Amino acid sequence: METALLSTTPLWVNILLGIIVINLLVWPLTSRWVESHLELFLLGVGAAAVTVSNGWSVDFIYQTLRYPVNVAFIVLVVSLIFNNYSRYIFRVLFAFFKQLEPRYSFAILIFLLGMSSSFVSVTVSALVLAEVLKVVNLEHDATVRITVFACYAIGLGAVLTPLAEPMGLVIQSALAQPPYRADFFFLLRNFFWWIAPAVVLLAVAAGYAARNAGSTLQMHIREDKETYASMMRRTWHIYMFVAALNLISTGLRPLAQSTITHLGGKVLFLANAVSVIIDNATLAAIEIVPTISHQDLIYMVIGLVAFGSMLVQGNLPNIVAAEKLGIKSREWARIAVPTGLVLMLGYFLMLTILL
Repeated sequence: METALLSTTPLWVNILLGIIVINLLVWPLTSRWVESHLELFLLGVGAAAVTVSNGWSVDFIYQTLRYPVNVAFIVLVVSLIFNNYSRYIFRVLFAFFKQLEPRYSFAILIFLLGMSSSFVSVTVSALVLAEVLKVVNLEHDATVRITVFACYAIGLGAVLTPLAEPMGLVIQSALAQPPYRADFFFLLRNFFWWIAPAVVLLAVAAGYAARNAGSTLQMHIREDKETYASMMRRTWHIYMFVAALNLISTGLRPLAQSTITHLGGKVLFLANAVSVIIDNATLAAIEIVPTISHQDLIYMVIGLVAFGSMLVQGNLPNIVAAEKLGIKSREWARIAVPTGLVLMLGYFLMLTILL
């Protein structure tokens, strides 16, 4: 069935989709207009990809309109909670941050956000991070670095259960039958010791980025509340981002099926760098079959989670945090791309040695 699907994808479709991928990677990093209107650009690119791959249908349009609703709703609700009860919430945080130097308090916070993201959802974890960073007096460069490291940690930790994001659910569902018989704790059992050390290292990196904040971190409670119009505007932007990701993932699916479906573990690990532009749940749905070997499964999953945060549009927590904190695409990539390459090299060496 898979072979038949591959053979029906014309060469010209893959060529056009390849051109779309190049534009998707280049323009957000080279055009200030695209950088400032990223969600509109991604919607346009996603619509073009779906058109080329002939993916439009009434059901798909309905799915695209419905898909972002839950995420947007969470963003709005958490924003309202923080906006109306920030004084009480941050009193608890103040008490925590005053006990430790900034490098230690941020390291602990990022570790906790990363390891708990698989239970509380990546959206909530990213919003908590952004709210904390908005009330601390850090230089903008330090804020960007901490945000990038934290989003990598959140993205890594989220794969440990089927709750936090669709990829975990896709993996569990695909492997529920023999020989794996994957249950709720399957991902936690198989990937905890691969994920936890990286989350610790990213937490340490975040703490190091906050090292110049002084011996005590200066925090303030915002007296001025955010307007409802501003919160609705941000919620609308997140809605458009998530809708665009659905368009892009669906539109580029034929290209992914044609190029990475039958790759072996090590090559698949490297090929999953495309998760910076294609939703990792989509790639997991394409790549995972019940007959996949345990070794290839580990290569595949680690490749998906290690690459996802290299660009703003690569992962949901990136989008939420960058939108909340006003981080531009180039600022993000300047820190996130080298971080992703280091993660890639470290993981590749460890997987090669230990598997």
